[in-house]
Amino acid sequence: MFTAKRSFSTPDQPADQDKTIYTGPMANVAKKLKLFSVTSLGLGCGISPFVFIIDVPVPMIAKAALVGAAVATSAASTGLIQWVMSPYVTKITTDQPNNPTELNIHTLSFLAKDHVTKVPVDALVPSTRIFTSLMVADPTNVQGSIQGKPTKPKELFYIHPELCEEDGTAIKKIVDQTGIGKGF
Repeated sequence: MFTAKRSFSTPDQPADQDKTIYTGPMANVAKKLKLFSVTSLGLGCGISPFVFIIDVPVPMIAKAALVGAAVATSAASTGLIQWVMSPYVTKITTDQPNNPTELNIHTLSFLAKDHVTKVPVDALVPSTRIFTSLMVADPTNVQGSIQGKPTKPKELFYIHPELCEEDGTAIKKIVDQTGIGKGF
């Protein structure tokens, strides 16, 4: 069974450091899967011109069809993995772990880099899209960044609501406030 990890502040920890209140149990798997998918697409596209260089008694149209099918299949699988894994939350941090009003929701970018979306808790609502559990209702106060550079914030997220059931935790308060996990 998966468990959520929590960190508590210690006296030697800086006061301005964000505290992790949720960790996705499959964060490493998601990162590796996205990296493998993008790498295989890149390698498939990079190697495909060599099919035309190889001297075999196959018509050029057959070679083109083979390359097209291979690249299209790889692109389709990469696209599907990106669509499913893009909202997956690797961790949630906040600077106010006891009563959070704003969250830093960490997901993965297309190239599996840490994509941070800073969102007020009251802007989160249950999502209706498959493979997601939270969405941003009001995107006006939301900010996104990848490696400290501003980028478009994400609006759909997936957390494991069954991992957020421990009473008294900050993530339990957020789950209760947003209403996710009802009916699971």
